[in-house]
Amino acid sequence: MFTIAKAKPERGIWFSEQPPLPAPGRGMVMVDVVMAGICGTDFHIFKWDAWSAGRIRTPMTIGHEFVGRISAIGEDVEGFTIGERVSAECHIACGACAHCRTGNAHICEKTEIIGVDRPGAFAEQVIIPAGNLWKVPDAIPDHHAAVFDPVGNAMHMVTTAGVTARDVLIVGGGPIGLFAAAIAKAHGARSVSLQEPNQARGAIAASLGLDLVVSPRDENCKSSIVEICQGRGPDVVLEVSGNGKALDTALEIASPGAVVALLGIPGGPVELDLGVKVVMKGISLLGVTGRRMFETWYQVEAFMLKNPDLIDTVVTHILSAEDFETGFRLMEEGACGKVVLDFAGKKTKKIEKIEKAGKAS
Repeated sequence: MFTIAKAKPERGIWFSEQPPLPAPGRGMVMVDVVMAGICGTDFHIFKWDAWSAGRIRTPMTIGHEFVGRISAIGEDVEGFTIGERVSAECHIACGACAHCRTGNAHICEKTEIIGVDRPGAFAEQVIIPAGNLWKVPDAIPDHHAAVFDPVGNAMHMVTTAGVTARDVLIVGGGPIGLFAAAIAKAHGARSVSLQEPNQARGAIAASLGLDLVVSPRDENCKSSIVEICQGRGPDVVLEVSGNGKALDTALEIASPGAVVALLGIPGGPVELDLGVKVVMKGISLLGVTGRRMFETWYQVEAFMLKNPDLIDTVVTHILSAEDFETGFRLMEEGACGKVVLDFAGKKTKKIEKIEKAGKAS
Protein backbone atom coordinates (compact mmCIF):
# COMPACT_ATOMS: atom_id res chain seq x y z
CA MET A 1 0.00 0.00 0.00
CA PHE A 2 1.33 3.42 -1.06
CA THR A 3 1.61 5.85 1.86
CA ILE A 4 3.22 9.21 2.63
CA ALA A 5 4.86 9.01 6.03
CA LYS A 6 7.03 10.72 8.59
CA ALA A 7 9.61 7.96 8.57
CA LYS A 8 12.19 9.47 10.90
CA PRO A 9 12.50 12.36 13.38
CA GLU A 10 13.97 15.01 11.08
CA ARG A 11 12.89 17.44 8.39
CA GLY A 12 11.16 15.78 5.45
CA ILE A 13 8.31 13.50 4.36
CA TRP A 14 8.85 10.20 2.59
CA PHE A 15 7.14 7.70 0.31
CA SER A 16 6.48 4.44 2.12
CA GLU A 17 5.20 1.01 1.17
CA GLN A 18 3.10 -0.53 3.94
CA PRO A 19 1.32 -3.90 4.20
CA PRO A 20 -2.41 -3.87 3.40
CA LEU A 21 -4.58 -2.84 6.32
CA PRO A 22 -6.38 -5.55 8.31
CA ALA A 23 -10.16 -5.79 8.15
CA PRO A 24 -11.83 -3.04 10.19
CA GLY A 25 -12.78 -3.99 13.74
CA ARG A 26 -16.02 -3.44 15.61
CA GLY A 27 -17.46 0.01 14.93
CA MET A 28 -14.78 0.80 12.33
CA VAL A 29 -14.89 1.37 8.56
CA MET A 30 -12.19 1.10 5.89
CA VAL A 31 -12.12 3.88 3.30
CA ASP A 32 -10.23 3.84 -0.01
CA VAL A 33 -8.79 7.35 -0.21
CA VAL A 34 -9.60 9.28 -3.40
CA MET A 35 -8.19 12.73 -2.58
CA ALA A 36 -6.53 14.32 0.44
CA GLY A 37 -5.59 17.90 1.30
CA ILE A 38 -2.20 18.97 2.64
CA CYS A 39 -2.84 20.77 5.93
CA GLY A 40 -0.73 23.28 7.82
CA THR A 41 -0.35 20.56 10.45
CA ASP A 42 1.20 18.28 7.82
CA PHE A 43 3.58 21.10 6.93
CA HIS A 44 4.58 21.49 10.60
CA ILE A 45 5.34 17.74 10.62
CA PHE A 46 7.32 18.10 7.38
CA LYS A 47 9.44 20.88 8.93
CA TRP A 48 9.79 18.88 12.18
CA ASP A 49 9.34 21.91 14.40
CA ALA A 50 9.16 21.89 18.20
CA TRP A 51 5.44 21.04 18.21
CA SER A 52 5.72 18.05 15.87
CA ALA A 53 8.91 16.77 17.53
CA GLY A 54 7.06 16.72 20.83
CA ARG A 55 3.90 15.08 19.46
CA ILE A 56 4.62 12.70 16.55
CA ARG A 57 5.89 9.18 17.06
CA THR A 58 7.76 8.00 13.98
CA PRO A 59 7.15 6.23 11.72
CA MET A 60 3.68 7.71 11.15
CA THR A 61 1.48 7.88 8.07
CA ILE A 62 0.31 11.49 8.08
CA GLY A 63 -2.69 13.33 6.55
CA HIS A 64 -6.17 13.92 7.92
CA GLU A 65 -8.15 15.85 5.29
CA PHE A 66 -9.66 13.41 2.77
CA VAL A 67 -12.54 11.99 0.80
CA GLY A 68 -12.89 8.39 -0.29
CA ARG A 69 -15.18 5.41 -0.77
CA ILE A 70 -16.04 2.76 1.80
CA SER A 71 -14.41 -0.59 0.99
CA ALA A 72 -15.03 -2.62 4.16
CA ILE A 73 -17.33 -2.34 7.17
CA GLY A 74 -16.73 -3.73 10.65
CA GLU A 75 -19.25 -5.31 13.00
CA ASP A 76 -21.98 -3.22 14.63
CA VAL A 77 -21.79 -0.50 11.96
CA GLU A 78 -25.13 0.62 10.57
CA GLY A 79 -26.18 3.24 8.04
CA PHE A 80 -23.23 2.86 5.64
CA THR A 81 -22.75 0.79 2.49
CA ILE A 82 -19.79 -0.42 0.44
CA GLY A 83 -18.87 2.13 -2.23
CA GLU A 84 -20.44 5.06 -0.41
CA ARG A 85 -18.48 8.33 -0.67
CA VAL A 86 -17.44 9.83 2.66
CA SER A 87 -15.21 12.36 4.34
CA ALA A 88 -14.44 12.23 8.06
CA GLU A 89 -13.93 14.30 11.20
CA CYS A 90 -10.25 13.71 11.98
CA HIS A 91 -10.57 14.31 15.75
CA ILE A 92 -11.49 11.06 17.47
CA ALA A 93 -12.91 12.05 20.86
CA CYS A 94 -13.44 9.73 23.80
CA GLY A 95 -17.24 10.13 23.83
CA ALA A 96 -17.46 9.73 27.60
CA CYS A 97 -15.99 12.86 29.23
CA ALA A 98 -17.98 15.91 30.35
CA HIS A 99 -17.00 17.84 27.22
CA CYS A 100 -18.14 15.07 24.87
CA ARG A 101 -21.40 14.60 26.78
CA THR A 102 -22.28 18.31 26.64
CA GLY A 103 -21.77 18.83 22.90
CA ASN A 104 -18.16 20.01 23.15
CA ALA A 105 -16.30 16.99 21.78
CA HIS A 106 -14.01 19.30 19.81
CA ILE A 107 -12.21 20.15 23.08
CA CYS A 108 -12.12 16.61 24.49
CA GLU A 109 -8.79 16.25 26.31
CA LYS A 110 -8.47 12.61 25.25
CA THR A 111 -8.81 13.37 21.54
CA GLU A 112 -6.64 11.47 19.07
CA ILE A 113 -6.08 12.86 15.55
CA ILE A 114 -5.60 10.68 12.51
CA GLY A 115 -2.28 11.39 10.83
CA VAL A 116 -0.92 12.71 14.13
CA ASP A 117 -1.67 10.19 16.88
CA ARG A 118 -2.74 7.24 14.71
CA PRO A 119 -2.17 6.31 11.03
CA GLY A 120 -3.61 8.90 8.67
CA ALA A 121 -5.16 9.42 5.26
CA PHE A 122 -2.07 9.97 3.08
CA ALA A 123 -2.49 6.37 2.03
CA GLU A 124 -4.50 4.25 -0.35
CA GLN A 125 -6.66 3.15 2.59
CA VAL A 126 -7.49 4.43 6.07
CA ILE A 127 -9.57 2.99 8.92
CA ILE A 128 -11.94 5.38 10.70
CA PRO A 129 -14.59 5.01 13.43
CA ALA A 130 -18.00 4.93 11.76
CA GLY A 131 -19.18 7.73 14.04
CA ASN A 132 -16.61 10.08 12.51
CA LEU A 133 -17.73 9.58 8.90
CA TRP A 134 -19.60 12.22 6.90
CA LYS A 135 -21.62 11.23 3.83
CA VAL A 136 -20.80 13.51 0.90
CA PRO A 137 -23.61 14.74 -1.39
CA ASP A 138 -23.16 13.92 -5.09
CA ALA A 139 -23.14 17.64 -5.97
CA ILE A 140 -19.88 18.23 -4.06
CA PRO A 141 -16.83 17.22 -6.18
CA ASP A 142 -13.97 15.22 -4.71
CA HIS A 143 -11.50 18.10 -4.52
CA HIS A 144 -14.03 20.07 -2.46
CA ALA A 145 -15.00 17.15 -0.24
CA ALA A 146 -11.29 16.57 0.50
CA VAL A 147 -11.12 19.95 2.28
CA PHE A 148 -14.18 19.72 4.54
CA ASP A 149 -11.77 19.80 7.49
CA PRO A 150 -10.00 23.16 6.87
CA VAL A 151 -13.17 24.81 5.62
CA GLY A 152 -14.66 23.58 8.89
CA ASN A 153 -11.89 25.28 10.87
CA ALA A 154 -12.65 28.54 9.08
CA MET A 155 -16.41 28.09 9.51
CA HIS A 156 -16.04 27.39 13.24
CA MET A 157 -13.93 30.52 13.68
CA VAL A 158 -16.26 32.79 11.68
CA THR A 159 -19.47 31.56 13.33
CA THR A 160 -17.97 31.64 16.83
CA ALA A 161 -16.78 35.24 16.39
CA GLY A 162 -20.02 36.45 14.76
CA VAL A 163 -19.37 38.57 11.66
CA THR A 164 -22.75 39.62 10.28
CA ALA A 165 -22.92 43.41 9.71
CA ARG A 166 -19.49 43.85 11.30
CA ASP A 167 -16.11 45.00 9.98
CA VAL A 168 -13.81 41.98 9.84
CA LEU A 169 -10.02 41.73 9.62
CA ILE A 170 -8.39 38.41 8.78
CA VAL A 171 -4.72 38.16 9.71
CA GLY A 172 -3.04 35.58 7.48
CA GLY A 173 -3.86 34.56 3.91
CA GLY A 174 -3.08 30.85 4.03
CA PRO A 175 -5.83 28.41 3.01
CA ILE A 176 -7.82 28.72 6.24
CA GLY A 177 -7.56 32.52 6.16
CA LEU A 178 -8.76 32.50 2.55
CA PHE A 179 -11.65 30.18 3.35
CA ALA A 180 -12.52 32.37 6.36
CA ALA A 181 -12.58 35.46 4.15
CA ALA A 182 -14.97 33.81 1.70
CA ILE A 183 -17.21 32.58 4.54
CA ALA A 184 -17.23 35.96 6.31
CA LYS A 185 -18.29 37.64 3.09
CA ALA A 186 -21.03 35.06 2.53
CA HIS A 187 -22.22 35.55 6.12
CA GLY A 188 -22.91 39.25 5.57
CA ALA A 189 -19.89 40.99 7.06
CA ARG A 190 -20.05 44.76 6.51
CA SER A 191 -16.47 44.69 5.23
CA VAL A 192 -13.79 42.02 4.97
CA SER A 193 -10.10 42.95 5.01
CA LEU A 194 -7.22 40.51 4.80
CA GLN A 195 -3.61 41.10 5.79
CA GLU A 196 -1.01 38.88 4.10
CA PRO A 197 2.64 39.52 3.19
CA ASN A 198 2.86 36.87 0.45
CA GLN A 199 2.10 38.34 -2.98
CA ALA A 200 0.70 35.13 -4.52
CA ARG A 201 -1.70 34.52 -1.65
CA GLY A 202 -2.64 38.20 -1.65
CA ALA A 203 -3.62 37.81 -5.29
CA ILE A 204 -5.85 34.83 -4.46
CA ALA A 205 -7.48 36.87 -1.69
CA ALA A 206 -8.07 39.77 -4.08
CA SER A 207 -9.89 37.44 -6.46
CA LEU A 208 -12.42 36.70 -3.71
CA GLY A 209 -13.71 40.25 -4.04
CA LEU A 210 -12.73 41.41 -0.56
CA ASP A 211 -12.91 45.06 0.48
CA LEU A 212 -9.19 45.29 1.22
CA VAL A 213 -6.14 43.08 0.76
CA VAL A 214 -3.00 44.60 2.24
CA SER A 215 0.54 43.56 3.11
CA PRO A 216 1.84 44.23 6.63
CA ARG A 217 4.98 45.51 4.89
CA ASP A 218 2.96 48.38 3.41
CA GLU A 219 3.65 51.53 5.47
CA ASN A 220 -0.03 52.43 5.16
CA CYS A 221 -1.26 48.99 6.26
CA LYS A 222 -2.73 49.99 9.63
CA SER A 223 -4.31 53.22 8.42
CA SER A 224 -5.85 51.44 5.40
CA ILE A 225 -7.49 48.85 7.64
CA VAL A 226 -8.80 51.46 10.08
CA GLU A 227 -10.19 53.54 7.22
CA ILE A 228 -12.10 50.65 5.65
CA CYS A 229 -13.55 49.91 9.11
CA GLN A 230 -15.37 53.25 9.45
CA GLY A 231 -12.34 54.85 11.04
CA ARG A 232 -12.57 52.91 14.29
CA GLY A 233 -10.82 49.64 13.47
CA PRO A 234 -12.23 46.14 12.94
CA ASP A 235 -15.07 44.82 15.11
CA VAL A 236 -13.88 41.26 14.55
CA VAL A 237 -10.30 39.99 14.08
CA LEU A 238 -9.73 36.44 12.85
CA GLU A 239 -6.08 35.55 13.56
CA VAL A 240 -4.86 32.56 11.55
CA SER A 241 -1.19 33.41 10.99
CA GLY A 242 0.19 32.40 14.39
CA ASN A 243 2.49 35.41 14.13
CA GLY A 244 2.85 37.17 17.48
CA LYS A 245 3.79 40.54 15.99
CA ALA A 246 0.79 40.43 13.64
CA LEU A 247 -1.52 39.63 16.56
CA ASP A 248 -0.07 42.51 18.60
CA THR A 249 -0.70 44.93 15.73
CA ALA A 250 -4.24 43.62 15.23
CA LEU A 251 -5.03 44.18 18.91
CA GLU A 252 -3.66 47.70 18.62
CA ILE A 253 -5.96 48.70 15.76
CA ALA A 254 -9.01 46.65 16.81
CA SER A 255 -12.08 48.63 17.77
CA PRO A 256 -12.85 48.83 21.51
CA GLY A 257 -15.08 45.89 22.39
CA ALA A 258 -13.87 43.86 19.41
CA VAL A 259 -13.91 40.07 19.29
CA VAL A 260 -10.51 38.54 18.45
CA ALA A 261 -10.64 34.84 17.50
CA LEU A 262 -7.33 32.96 17.61
CA LEU A 263 -6.86 29.89 15.44
CA GLY A 264 -3.25 30.29 14.24
CA ILE A 265 -0.74 28.45 16.44
CA PRO A 266 2.42 30.45 17.27
CA GLY A 267 5.81 28.76 17.11
CA GLY A 268 6.43 29.69 20.75
CA PRO A 269 5.30 32.01 23.57
CA VAL A 270 3.87 35.39 22.53
CA GLU A 271 4.31 38.54 24.60
CA LEU A 272 1.38 40.98 24.59
CA ASP A 273 0.45 44.09 26.55
CA LEU A 274 -2.80 42.62 27.85
CA GLY A 275 -3.54 45.55 30.12
CA VAL A 276 -3.48 48.22 27.41
CA LYS A 277 -4.54 46.25 24.33
CA VAL A 278 -7.06 43.80 25.80
CA VAL A 279 -8.32 44.71 29.28
CA MET A 280 -8.65 48.46 28.88
CA LYS A 281 -10.19 48.08 25.40
CA GLY A 282 -12.71 45.47 26.52
CA ILE A 283 -11.46 43.00 23.91
CA SER A 284 -12.86 39.43 23.92
CA LEU A 285 -10.26 36.77 23.10
CA LEU A 286 -11.59 33.46 21.74
CA GLY A 287 -9.49 30.35 21.29
CA VAL A 288 -10.80 28.28 18.37
CA THR A 289 -9.84 24.67 17.72
CA GLY A 290 -11.18 22.06 15.31
CA ARG A 291 -14.83 21.93 14.39
CA ARG A 292 -18.02 21.54 16.43
CA MET A 293 -19.13 17.94 15.91
CA PHE A 294 -21.18 17.95 13.82
CA GLU A 295 -22.84 21.34 13.71
CA THR A 296 -19.91 22.81 11.76
CA TRP A 297 -20.10 20.00 9.18
CA TYR A 298 -23.71 20.84 8.34
CA GLN A 299 -22.72 24.49 7.93
CA VAL A 300 -19.77 23.62 5.67
CA GLU A 301 -21.86 21.33 3.50
CA ALA A 302 -24.41 24.10 2.94
CA PHE A 303 -21.65 26.62 2.17
CA MET A 304 -19.97 24.31 -0.34
CA LEU A 305 -23.21 23.56 -2.14
CA LYS A 306 -24.01 27.27 -2.51
CA ASN A 307 -20.47 28.61 -3.17
CA PRO A 308 -18.48 26.10 -5.26
CA ASP A 309 -16.68 28.90 -7.09
CA LEU A 310 -15.19 30.20 -3.83
CA ILE A 311 -13.80 26.76 -2.96
CA ASP A 312 -12.28 26.49 -6.45
CA THR A 313 -10.62 29.87 -5.98
CA VAL A 314 -8.79 28.71 -2.86
CA VAL A 315 -7.91 25.18 -4.09
CA THR A 316 -5.12 26.15 -6.49
CA HIS A 317 -3.42 22.80 -7.11
CA ILE A 318 -4.46 19.18 -7.54
CA LEU A 319 -1.36 16.98 -7.71
CA SER A 320 -0.79 13.28 -8.09
CA ALA A 321 -0.15 11.78 -4.66
CA GLU A 322 3.18 10.56 -6.04
CA ASP A 323 4.14 14.22 -6.54
CA PHE A 324 3.60 15.11 -2.88
CA GLU A 325 7.07 16.70 -2.61
CA THR A 326 5.95 19.38 -5.07
CA GLY A 327 2.98 20.13 -2.84
CA PHE A 328 5.14 20.66 0.23
CA ARG A 329 7.57 22.79 -1.78
CA LEU A 330 4.74 25.01 -3.00
CA MET A 331 3.57 25.44 0.59
CA GLU A 332 7.06 26.34 1.77
CA GLU A 333 7.37 28.93 -0.99
CA GLY A 334 3.89 30.32 -0.32
CA ALA A 335 3.21 29.77 -4.02
CA CYS A 336 -0.22 28.20 -3.64
CA GLY A 337 -3.57 28.30 -1.95
CA LYS A 338 -4.85 24.88 -0.94
CA VAL A 339 -3.05 21.82 -2.32
CA VAL A 340 -4.96 18.56 -2.82
CA LEU A 341 -3.33 15.19 -3.54
CA ASP A 342 -5.04 12.74 -5.91
CA PHE A 343 -4.62 9.16 -4.64
CA ALA A 344 -7.12 7.48 -6.96
CA GLY A 345 -5.41 8.79 -10.10
CA LYS A 346 -1.82 8.57 -8.91
CA LYS A 347 -0.85 5.81 -11.35
CA THR A 348 -2.31 7.43 -14.45
CA LYS A 349 -2.18 11.18 -13.85
CA LYS A 350 1.27 12.39 -12.89
CA ILE A 351 0.33 16.00 -12.23
CA GLU A 352 -2.64 18.28 -12.77
CA LYS A 353 -2.69 21.90 -11.67
CA ILE A 354 -5.54 24.34 -11.34
CA GLU A 355 -3.96 27.73 -11.95
CA LYS A 356 -5.83 30.49 -10.14
CA ALA A 357 -5.33 34.13 -9.23
CA GLY A 358 -1.75 35.25 -9.15
CA LYS A 359 -0.53 32.22 -11.15
CA ALA A 360 0.48 30.63 -7.86
CA SER A 361 2.85 28.00 -9.23
